[in-house]
Amino acid sequence: MLRVLAALALLTTAAAADPCTEGKPFDEAALRARLTALASPELDGRAPGTAGDLAARALITERFTCLGLTPGADDGTYAQAFDAEGQPTANLVGLVAGETDELVVVGAHHDHVGDKHLGANDNASGVVALLAIAQAVVQQPKPKRTIVFVTFGGEELGLLGSSHLVAHPPRRVDLAKVVAFVNLDMVGSYSSTRAVYAFGSFPTTAAGKLLDRLDDAYPKLRVGLGGHSVRGDQVPFCKAKIPYVFFWTPDARCYHETCDTVGKIDFPHLAMIASLARDLVRGLADSKLDLGAMRGKTGCGK
Repeated sequence: MLRVLAALALLTTAAAADPCTEGKPFDEAALRARLTALASPELDGRAPGTAGDLAARALITERFTCLGLTPGADDGTYAQAFDAEGQPTANLVGLVAGETDELVVVGAHHDHVGDKHLGANDNASGVVALLAIAQAVVQQPKPKRTIVFVTFGGEELGLLGSSHLVAHPPRRVDLAKVVAFVNLDMVGSYSSTRAVYAFGSFPTTAAGKLLDRLDDAYPKLRVGLGGHSVRGDQVPFCKAKIPYVFFWTPDARCYHETCDTVGKIDFPHLAMIASLARDLVRGLADSKLDLGAMRGKTGCGK
């Protein structure tokens, strides 16, 4: 109990320093504060069912609430509860309503392996990028398509959270209406190889066409386009024939090691990657293309 209280106090302090709908979404100091809270020793890696998992979900829930996202779980909350190998956890689902019932889903897993593995890059980086994108979206005019933000539990145990959502989608997340899925996982280690990969961004997909143009606006990012990835929360969506983009930066040094800490995060490039992902999400949400028809033709890309 003491660890939970200490973690929540840390999270509250970070949130108070960064009002939800004010300021710049991709400000490096704000990203650092939120990532530092998620990857703190008090949360001990956010393994499903632990005090750290509860505290991390409390931070994300607080942020979703402050941003005014519409709760997406069937019980009227953000939390889609499930068991991860016997441990209680949840996906967190929030929406920004658009003008149509088509959906663009943005996801990032909030869990890690625990036991002093703090998971700053894997995947506190993806969660803070997702939260920054959500902030940017609510600061902009209403999108054409509804944008769904999901943080998944149980990814490290075998994509359990994303698989659960695809197998048991909440009423507000009709998979037949999902035209794109954007996954953010390990986006804080650009400095490792000086590259970020956007798997699934094939020329035949709307996301591939958009990223081919957006890439030019980010001259300090080397973006690898295309290619399938068989690991990550996009896999259940791809099996459902939903086009995806999976943003990922390699991290050969600290992947699933105790050195995956805040001090290793490349915050300048994390901010750029999150901004690029925002531009993609917003471009998909507002696209005049018939994304439903394109999904029917190409599935998750080829």
